[in-house]
Amino acid sequence: MIGRYSRDGYMVLPRLSDDAQLQALRAIYDRLFRERGSTEAGDYYDITGRPGDDSEPTLPQIIRPEKYEPRLLRTAHFQICRAVAGRLIDHAAEQLDFFGHMILKPAGYGAETPWHQDEAYMDPSWENRGLSIWTPLDDASIDSGCLHFVPGSHRGDVVPHYHIGGDRAVRGLATDEVDTTRAVACPIPPGAATVHDCRTLHYAGPNRTAHARRAYVLMFKLPSRRVAAPQPREWLAL
Repeated sequence: MIGRYSRDGYMVLPRLSDDAQLQALRAIYDRLFRERGSTEAGDYYDITGRPGDDSEPTLPQIIRPEKYEPRLLRTAHFQICRAVAGRLIDHAAEQLDFFGHMILKPAGYGAETPWHQDEAYMDPSWENRGLSIWTPLDDASIDSGCLHFVPGSHRGDVVPHYHIGGDRAVRGLATDEVDTTRAVACPIPPGAATVHDCRTLHYAGPNRTAHARRAYVLMFKLPSRRVAAPQPREWLAL
């Protein structure tokens, strides 16, 4: 499995959480989205929306939910994910930097997550070797918005990105530098997970089903180190 992950830049893991753990994660997830007004500025936003837009969010996200619910870091789910990350990155798991985020695709109208690389969001002045472990709390089908990956795309550079819709006020990024004919869809049941490298090109379609698609993501990275000659990422410039 480690060899396939190294080759492809992504992998699918069997179910990581039992029914009780899954229910506990759902309860925390739902409470945080209900109380999103109490989050600090910038920790709750619509990936596809403009700040201050009063329309219904189509792809809302909560960054660093562990800041608002520290119990997340004491769950078996977190411990398993951190151990998996340590094996795949080949580094002591407890020394990895990490943060979580929760993404919601509302039933019937949840927006697509455009093709992108996670590292495109990161400051190129720092080394950003890492991965994301993406766990749906609901069935993640092609119709509800499971992840798609381009195998081997992690072995290249970070490709040019732009803000969704060409609007720099929108925080979400997208790229057209992708061969979608090579994409592999990864539908998985609740509690299973996909893992992908920070440079792996990935996408999730819109939610066309009658139920929400809740996803809990944990990102783990090597401790940050300065890059001597960083490549500019114009889309990150203010």
